[in-house]
Amino acid sequence: MVREDHGGGDLEHAQAISKLFDDHNRALHAFLMMQVGDEHEAREVAQEAYVRVLQLDQPGTVSFLQAYLFKTARNIAIDRARQRLSRGRLDRMDAAAGSVDTVTPEQWFMGKEDLAVFQRALFELPEHYRRAFTLHRFEEWSHENIARDLGVQARTARYYIAKAIIYCKLRVQGRSAHQAQRELGL
Repeated sequence: MVREDHGGGDLEHAQAISKLFDDHNRALHAFLMMQVGDEHEAREVAQEAYVRVLQLDQPGTVSFLQAYLFKTARNIAIDRARQRLSRGRLDRMDAAAGSVDTVTPEQWFMGKEDLAVFQRALFELPEHYRRAFTLHRFEEWSHENIARDLGVQARTARYYIAKAIIYCKLRVQGRSAHQAQRELGL
């Protein structure tokens, strides 16, 4: 949009913008670096803010161009951040939807079968191994709390958990209960 010069108003506006740039560009850049944390992004936001200030239809109505420039730049940075968050959420939703769609019926059935083997394996374990494992994995207890509950040392609680994990893994991989117990010395 080309403006007609009515008595030097546009020239005065251009000079005011030039002075604004000379006096405050470094401060604007530093401000935007704190806002967005990326050099390239800060420069793009600053450039867009200057363009908006230049495009003011009635520049005389904004008496504090510096404040207007900084506020405009901040709003642009916030808008861009919101757009990135929205795109990120949509990308994650697309990725999640894609991963669900890629599960074949055979994979679903095998997963269900593995879960059943895992559940059986847990109940094949001695009580203190099973309790240590379930408290750690499902209740998110610390090793120290599990040790207190079982009346053993924390090192022993970690040992029980590790053995339970290995046992369940061996069972899911196809070892019989007897083979897995023999391999682990249970």
